[in-house]
Amino acid sequence: MILSNTLFNIISNKLQLKVSLLNDERFFIGNLKDRVSLLKKIKENDYKYLGREKNYSQNNTNQDLVVMYIISVSFLKANTTVHVSDIKGNVKLFYSAGLVKLTGKQKRKRRIAVSKLISLLLKKSPFLSTKPIALHLHNINAYKSFILDKLKKTLYIRVVKSFNQTAYNGCRKKKLCRKKYIKKIK
Repeated sequence: MILSNTLFNIISNKLQLKVSLLNDERFFIGNLKDRVSLLKKIKENDYKYLGREKNYSQNNTNQDLVVMYIISVSFLKANTTVHVSDIKGNVKLFYSAGLVKLTGKQKRKRRIAVSKLISLLLKKSPFLSTKPIALHLHNINAYKSFILDKLKKTLYIRVVKSFNQTAYNGCRKKKLCRKKYIKKIK
């Protein structure tokens, strides 16, 4: 009887250990399934379900890498433009300096044009305030910090990219002096 009780205790202890290991494995497999489904949704560019995932907001830090909208600010030779698009490239909003009642050479006054365009953009698009955003700057050199400071106050900017497309071919060459021609008398 004593032998059977000890044998029973040993077997039951091993079984309990295996049961606890099985529960741990079941938990890890559940987490892996959740992560695989999340990666499939990201791959399909279906970002609208990211906020609803139960383990995504608690355990993962990949949320910092997701960008929902792209704001592009462009300085052209004769105009200043701002447009908002989603990740797939669909344009949501487009504003140029003409829409804020700037005409002619006023559109080239960058500080005035950009401040009016950004205030119009923030007023017309409340959906941008809670989403992570990428900011693309085209041909902007001196006003980069001005634009960033204005947008950082109300928007969550995740990525900033600067595209300078204006060519710089080096310093201007020195002007050549013309040679004086003297007529020869025959």
